[in-house]
Amino acid sequence: MKGHRAAPGVVALSLAWLLGAPVCASAQAWLPPKGEMSISLGYSYSFADEHLDYQGNVVRVPYRGNVLGMGTMAWNDADWALSYGISDRVALRVGVPFVVSRYEGVFPHAGLPGHANVDDGGWHGTFQDLRTEIRFRATKGSLVVTPLAAVTFPTHHYEYFAHSAAGRDLWEAQFGVNAGRLLDPWLPNAYVQARYAFAVPEKVLGIWHNRSNLTFEGGYSATSALTLSVIGDWEKTHGGWRAPLDFPADANILYHDQLARSDYLRLGGGASYALTGSIDIALSAFATVYAHSETNMSGFSLGITYSFSPAQALKRKKASRHAS
Repeated sequence: MKGHRAAPGVVALSLAWLLGAPVCASAQAWLPPKGEMSISLGYSYSFADEHLDYQGNVVRVPYRGNVLGMGTMAWNDADWALSYGISDRVALRVGVPFVVSRYEGVFPHAGLPGHANVDDGGWHGTFQDLRTEIRFRATKGSLVVTPLAAVTFPTHHYEYFAHSAAGRDLWEAQFGVNAGRLLDPWLPNAYVQARYAFAVPEKVLGIWHNRSNLTFEGGYSATSALTLSVIGDWEKTHGGWRAPLDFPADANILYHDQLARSDYLRLGGGASYALTGSIDIALSAFATVYAHSETNMSGFSLGITYSFSPAQALKRKKASRHAS
């Protein structure tokens, strides 16, 4: 991205948003310049073949004389995101994924009254949650600190009672901060950045289930165009239900995914390549190191980002009209 040339490779892993599939939004400490806009288009695939309980053990259930896992799940996400530099110190970002998912196994969350059965072995697609985020650069100099505030809300009411659910169908507010630094002069062409966000989803059954998310990234520009990075994503849920220990035996079991006290650490790596001064492509992959009340998810993403300045485009258009 043009606006990120001062920090090579910041584009890596910027395509995933939150929930339903893979990874939460990555650290984005550097802001685009005033008037610059970028459009990101991406595809990500994530897969899980084990459910893990609150102690990190694989959940297995007796079935017809055998002991089986809960089944496998796969999510395909088509993501788009739009970023705009309102000023040199304030940036706005908006995005929403379209999720196509499938569950295969003998323990589906079959459709109950008022709930669609999307665990029928077929692929099901839906738009997920719209996310709006504003960032403000609070510092000058080599250390970049950008506080953030974000709101995520469902584009419509979709099915959340399913192994292969696209998301949790909840409103959510986030508050946090990004921080990043180029490592000159100690390690030229390298950078580190991290993001902490505290999320406050809407209550379910009157229960708070807030969480902390920390993402971190370190990158190195191997060439003027190619940047390699290592990435990590950590989550800690404050409240909610431990799986399956706290799951109720009544109809409230419908909300167990929304209220799961999920904790995890996922690590991976990525690479981004600048095709031109305004077009970047990025590839990344991740795997779960540990998880509680979660799945052992892994996956990859591929995306392209195009950056341009609407103000400059308007000036060029105006100049061409005068010339003609």
